[in-house]
Amino acid sequence: MIVSKPCVTMKGIVISGYSWERPVKVNLRKTAECLKVRGHAVKKLIPGMMLIVEIENYEVSVYPSGKIIIKLLDDAKKGAELARAVYDCAGILEVVS
Repeated sequence: MIVSKPCVTMKGIVISGYSWERPVKVNLRKTAECLKVRGHAVKKLIPGMMLIVEIENYEVSVYPSGKIIIKLLDDAKKGAELARAVYDCAGILEVVS
């Protein structure tokens, strides 16, 4: 399940991926490589902590827990769409869908 909602502390959207079947874990290094191959700009990678990537001109922060924050976006539906691209590269799209 993908939950997308406005962030109350900053201007943006917070997305969380959940699964009843298995823990949601994101390998940031693998995800960064995949997103880079797909043409997205990887701005910063701190293994085990955070990945910052630019997707469709939005700054997207990805965390090992599967939490994603998209800055300066106010459309939760668009946020979920961008999150699917990240979860696909992380290899967990089928787990959270």
